[in-house]
Amino acid sequence: ETIGKTGWLRVETDKGFRYFFHKKKKKTSWTCPEEIAKEVAELDGVLGEVAPIAGKNAEASNTCGSDSVTAGAAQDSAGGEAQGVGDTPTPAKLSKAERERLRAQKNAEEQKVAKEKQRLLNFKQLLLEKGVRQFDKYDKWLPKLLHDPRFTAISNQAERKALFAAYAKRIDADRQKQQAEKKKSGREGFQELLKKVDEQKLLEGKVGEAAVRALERRFGEDPRWLGITERERERLIKEAAEEFKEKQKKAQDEARISFRALVLEKLRGQEKDPPPFHKIERTLRKDPRWDPVTCTADRERLYGQVVREFEAARRDRLRKQRREQEEIDQLRKKRRVTEGEESLLNLLAERVKAPYATTWEEVKAVLGDISQLQQVDLDSEEQERIFADYRRSVTELRCQEFAQYLSSLPADVVGPEMSYEETLERGLSAKAAKAFAGLPEDALRGAWAEWQSKAHEVAVETCRQWLRSCGLLHGCEGIKQGSAAFDGLILQLSESDVRFRRLGARPEEQAALLAQRLKELKASRAEGRSGMEKDELV
Repeated sequence: ETIGKTGWLRVETDKGFRYFFHKKKKKTSWTCPEEIAKEVAELDGVLGEVAPIAGKNAEASNTCGSDSVTAGAAQDSAGGEAQGVGDTPTPAKLSKAERERLRAQKNAEEQKVAKEKQRLLNFKQLLLEKGVRQFDKYDKWLPKLLHDPRFTAISNQAERKALFAAYAKRIDADRQKQQAEKKKSGREGFQELLKKVDEQKLLEGKVGEAAVRALERRFGEDPRWLGITERERERLIKEAAEEFKEKQKKAQDEARISFRALVLEKLRGQEKDPPPFHKIERTLRKDPRWDPVTCTADRERLYGQVVREFEAARRDRLRKQRREQEEIDQLRKKRRVTEGEESLLNLLAERVKAPYATTWEEVKAVLGDISQLQQVDLDSEEQERIFADYRRSVTELRCQEFAQYLSSLPADVVGPEMSYEETLERGLSAKAAKAFAGLPEDALRGAWAEWQSKAHEVAVETCRQWLRSCGLLHGCEGIKQGSAAFDGLILQLSESDVRFRRLGARPEEQAALLAQRLKELKASRAEGRSGMEKDELV
């Protein structure tokens, strides 16, 4: 509060201590400066006398009191000197009763200070609770405050009015500070509650509104639940649910990586012929890396993925070996090829359009009158050998083009379930038939078989993905493999979608995929029911 126009301020700390501060001179004093003693006395007369606060102010007043006592004692001793010359005054020793009296007096003064301080704090809290705003008028609020004991505890009417005016000036700042502290403590309490939720894994399998409802049923009456607004509570719960979900997903990914490492470890040395999953399952179960992957279908899928990678690696090695052998052969051929061989190859490329459908005798008849052939310095056997190599290379190239052509056709035109004859009938257009006419049937069949193997792998994976999204399987989890209902379901799936029908040539594979999917659905349904039971217990 301002002390008149002196430039001095009387400031009260958070702990209730008072000190004086000069704004321009930047001076601070725990005791009242003499230059403003009169103004302070007049101001205290208006506000009503407030007991001094314990602390340095009390020490100052005690110091003043001790100075007065000392001054009195000095006068007494001076009087004694006047009466008795040469006598040395000695301070009188207080008796035990006097010390007890002084101690009781001091305790009473401290209690009076604490009581007065509490009275002022209660008055201030009353204004905060009632919603008094800055610059509100005392007369307007008087009827609303008159019957509250915290208001009537200030007996002096003038003191009430002065306190109201003083507190109203800074009440908005105090209210904001109080609200900020309340909001902070509420948020900290709710964070502690979320920490407990995370430890108990109460958000497992829940996101969004479902997570909010589940926690509300469990902690709706907890003071920490009510410590923040509903909007902020929902936001924090949803964030916690997403964070828990990400943490769980990360744990599952790490579990899958560990299980994959386990499979690789157990299959070391068996890469060429890995055993089926059901034969190695018992061995894998003994390892602690088995349990973190909770779904059997996931384990089987990861195992199959590793096996497929082994097969792909084996094929890559074979291709690499063939490629290296071909490169060696080409180098050898380059060493042996002469100008005559190059001339013959050029003639064959120009004159013989379908060497795979032509014999060497027919080629000689075509090239017999050409002067370039007569100039080639090669005997008949070498010429025939070069033609055979040329015919083989052209045949292999055309077979590769045939397999690429089949791969480019839509899945609804040709598929791995078709026979060789059906594939040619449905897949070859007139233009394509003309392009591949004359190729040896065994070469075409070999190219078709290689394409069918790759197409079948793609078809199996496509069918597996389709079964995971197929609505026809809802409610069929209890159907057992080998039953009439199971056979009927296979027939229904075959009629409903070409992705399942495409595996019709291998019914045992259709049955295995369907049985695997029904097993996954049954496990998923059991997990969902277990989650619902947990919610009911919660």
